Amino acid sequence: MKNRKRIQYYSPKRRAVYAQGDPIDALALFDKCNWTCGLCGKSIDKNRRVPDWRAATIEHIIPISKGGTHTWNNVTAAHYRCNLMKSDLVWDSADVILGV
Repeated sequence: MKNRKRIQYYSPKRRAVYAQGDPIDALALFDKCNWTCGLCGKSIDKNRRVPDWRAATIEHIIPISKGGTHTWNNVTAAHYRCNLMKSDLVWDSADVILGV
């Protein structure tokens, strides 16, 4: 097998924010949130994986692109679909879109 260059999925700025933030274990976060979506309030199916829209993802309450941090007090669990719909909106404007 040929040596392949590893694809960088995040920009250098985002990787720096992650490096300065807390080491967040996804499963610990999902357990802390009781497998409940922080955006819509519905339960998250533990057996689903992305790209299934019901899969669990880490949601940044204040998006990194808007100056948010990768720390425990700025993350919550969310459905993949809810996370995509919220996009880079701040929580208040996402409430209107998601109907929360």
